[in-house]
Amino acid sequence: MSKNTKVANEEWDFSVLDKAPRSLIHRALLWELDREIGSGKEPFLKTAECRKALADPNSFRGTATGVTELGRGNAKTRPFEEAINFGIDWSQPRDELVRQFGLWLDTQESTGRLQVKPALGKPRDALTMLRKISIVRLKNGGLSQRVAADTYPDKKTYLKSLTKINWTTASREVDKACKKRQNKLKTIERTMGSKDWKKDVYGG
Repeated sequence: MSKNTKVANEEWDFSVLDKAPRSLIHRALLWELDREIGSGKEPFLKTAECRKALADPNSFRGTATGVTELGRGNAKTRPFEEAINFGIDWSQPRDELVRQFGLWLDTQESTGRLQVKPALGKPRDALTMLRKISIVRLKNGGLSQRVAADTYPDKKTYLKSLTKINWTTASREVDKACKKRQNKLKTIERTMGSKDWKKDVYGG
């Protein structure tokens, strides 16, 4: 990009996700990492899924929240067992899936089958990586911290949160995250027996 290029807000300003559901934040992070790698997708903040979830957080429940019960399964089971179908959102990290399944287990206590509550998961940390992506995209637009502040005076609060992150190492850390994601995508391709992770992950 040329120096001091105006970067669209949806490309770098993820402040609207600060208080979003954890599952939405994780989906946003993977979506944006995939864009860095070359998915060709529009910014996550412009997707209908994101807009709907931000407008009504309740609309996000039961669709892509990590672990979703889809109903009873047909498999034959032994005494004390039950076959249940689940929808698993693989955009969520392991600790979030464990947390979501733990929440589902909590709802089963009233049935008398579950006796002990599982521990909940760790706090959100995907926002930090999204902020590092913000920094990378601002830098790619030729914007330093000072120039960014002058260019986006209405984004002072979010830009202030970026000052807590080392702008010098942000690019390296995002690159490292992208390489790790690429390895995951290659594994998905091998598992699916294909050569197009974009189709495997996003369909179409």
